[in-house]
Amino acid sequence: LNVLQDGTYVNMNGLQNVEFSEGCWEMIWRDRAAAGLIVCGLKLNQDARRNDMVLEKGNIYITFPVWSKEGLQKRQFCKLESQAKYKEFEMARDDELQKMAKSSNILIKALHYRNAVAATENMDNTGLHNMVDVPSGKDVIEIGAGLQLVQTGTVWCKSGPFRSYHQKLLGSAAVENSK
Repeated sequence: LNVLQDGTYVNMNGLQNVEFSEGCWEMIWRDRAAAGLIVCGLKLNQDARRNDMVLEKGNIYITFPVWSKEGLQKRQFCKLESQAKYKEFEMARDDELQKMAKSSNILIKALHYRNAVAATENMDNTGLHNMVDVPSGKDVIEIGAGLQLVQTGTVWCKSGPFRSYHQKLLGSAAVENSK
């Protein structure tokens, strides 16, 4: 992995360069996983200081999810189905809540409340909350034969001993298609 251009930032002393070296990358894909990760590693050669914040010299990692084209299409289809079911149950819940509010009979109110709770449970059972990491087609770029890279990733570092290190989230990263 070659660094094409050093990073920069502005502090009280003006524009500062951030020099990176020793770039490397790897793709991690567990058996039967829907997606994998591309992890890029770079070495920050000196501390970067701005006001009270310090990015300490050492290894910096940038991680992007990667999907097979076929796997992503399957998961996107499942997400669309789940979204449609979720919306259906959401409308049913809202309808039951309106009926409950309009009724003056306490037993009818209880019945509509029970139906609204059941609809809410059905919303949860769609599994839509488990699909928040499934990107849309506009959020990925093709990086090879059948591989889709999610354009937004994370920047992080590790601190502490090798076996008990702590990951520290530093921010996000974005990739643009150069075509």
